[in-house]
Amino acid sequence: MELHTKPDWQAAEERMDAWWAGAVLDRPVLLVRAPRKGMDFAAWDSQFLPQTTDPDAVNRWFLDAEEVVERWERIVDATFWGGEAFPVVYPMNTRIVSITAAYLGCPFEIHPISHTAWSQPVIDDWATRKPLVFDPENIWWQRSRKLLNAAAQRASGRYYVGLPDLNAPGQAIAQLRGMQELAVDLVDYPDAVKQALAEANVAWRRYWEAANGVIHQWIEGYFYWMGLWSDRASIDLQCDFNVLISPRMFDEFFLPGLEEQTRWVERTIFHLDGPEAIRHLDALLALPRLAGIQWVPGGGKPPMSKWLPLLHRIQSKGKRLVLMCEPWEVDTLLSNLEPEGLLLSTRCTSQAEAEKLLKLAHKWRRTQWFVE
Repeated sequence: MELHTKPDWQAAEERMDAWWAGAVLDRPVLLVRAPRKGMDFAAWDSQFLPQTTDPDAVNRWFLDAEEVVERWERIVDATFWGGEAFPVVYPMNTRIVSITAAYLGCPFEIHPISHTAWSQPVIDDWATRKPLVFDPENIWWQRSRKLLNAAAQRASGRYYVGLPDLNAPGQAIAQLRGMQELAVDLVDYPDAVKQALAEANVAWRRYWEAANGVIHQWIEGYFYWMGLWSDRASIDLQCDFNVLISPRMFDEFFLPGLEEQTRWVERTIFHLDGPEAIRHLDALLALPRLAGIQWVPGGGKPPMSKWLPLLHRIQSKGKRLVLMCEPWEVDTLLSNLEPEGLLLSTRCTSQAEAEKLLKLAHKWRRTQWFVE
């Protein structure tokens, strides 16, 4: 699908192909989004969140298919998709985090002030819980299917369509049971937790396949909230619950499911969130089929450019590195990290600023590390 909204579509695709192969073409991979020339940043940025706290209006903003698709199409037209950033829309908004839990029966409600989904645990007793299976009649899956279909059938030649935030089976179980309750259950009811995780893992795969099946009726490509283009099966992997547990428990309860996911999906990137998750990094780096790591320092922590030793550690194991950074950090990161498998993603306040960063990436390659 050649995108009319991105003139350098073919070059961007070639760079991403090389990135997935662990190689580099003319420069490191850089995803940069900004308002198009003549578009005010504040006006552009305001489109990504509801400008209301009225509950009914907020629900329509997230779930009314016609309103959602029309808004995303305005965003696509108003955005400069620089470098390896492709026009992509997320009709089931990724602020509805870990929607797999909702697919598995966890009550979700979109909060009118935070504009995120709140959930309530429903598993009171492991012995009497309902099976965790793919349910084509689930209300949140039906909403997702409708939104994905509405966007995908209008997308060809204009934009790609990204998946809902499926997140992780472990996170879904934590929401269904409760975070603190699950942490205790790892000790008190280990077999029950393992059985639930196994069921959730299979259901997660079914929903991933089903969501892609809806999209691929109309257009090709794999996208999820990280914004990475792939022409082969791809998804993010997560386990934010890992900050509450030891490496031993992580390896026993959650690592087997993650390894299984890397066998199901050809290209996988693990979302490593916050310093407390670093203790599990060695186990993740040892997964042979895991393509890469997305490191996120977390709120209130030093910016991306202050984590160079950790980033070198990841690169030394041959994993791809996905980093969401501030524009002012791009030069530092390009100058201190290996270009092979490096992907930087950022947002600028203007198209001119974005174009300047892209020129910097080209210049840096010629002067810093490229040898004829």
